[in-house]
Amino acid sequence: MVQFNGNYTNIPIIILLFIAGCTQTKDFNYGLKQINDTNSKYSTTLETYPKTFNQINLMLNDFKELKKLQLRSGQEPFNYIIDYRILNLEAEKLYIEGLKYGNSGTTKEGFGCKSRPLIIESVSLRNSSALKGFEAVDLLRQFINKYPKEAKSLGLSEKNTLFLNATFYQISRDAKKDSGVINNFCPMNATLELYRQEFKKITNLSEEHINNLEYDEAVSIWKKLRGIS
Repeated sequence: MVQFNGNYTNIPIIILLFIAGCTQTKDFNYGLKQINDTNSKYSTTLETYPKTFNQINLMLNDFKELKKLQLRSGQEPFNYIIDYRILNLEAEKLYIEGLKYGNSGTTKEGFGCKSRPLIIESVSLRNSSALKGFEAVDLLRQFINKYPKEAKSLGLSEKNTLFLNATFYQISRDAKKDSGVINNFCPMNATLELYRQEFKKITNLSEEHINNLEYDEAVSIWKKLRGIS
């Protein structure tokens, strides 16, 4: 057994580190270090995201685990930042999912009516991203107003909320525009008729079956024909 007599000269460094860890106060600064360490792990800041979809999922799991950390002081401001970061990462994840069809999921570079379901799906995901983003902005604004000192230590100010809000506003605006365009020029019944015409040409389905297809059924067949899951 090691005898602690005030002289730590001969105590192995690993024991000293263990002692330091045990005596470290688990306050907001301690929680902040865990947040910074997690960001460093993925080469991000509180304002940036991991480069891949998989890394975002991993980082989300890490922050959800970090949320379980119990501090002796500063628990509420710590929870604000964790919840904000989780919402922000979830918003980015939804946004990336909304871009999975590339130009086929938007009307910006031109579009065909047969791409309607891809655009509608992309619109839905981007709208969900924006909603999560606005939640994150609201939480960040609450944190900054309620805990200005802690916010300053993180380099966060009202400027961050304005920038983030503008980002998600643009995502929402683009999605709304795509939705309006595709619904105006390619309503469901017109798109369904295009699918029916295509199926009669390239499938062995009977004409009666094709004529009785509902829109969702036709979309499913069209996606399978193109290898879209």
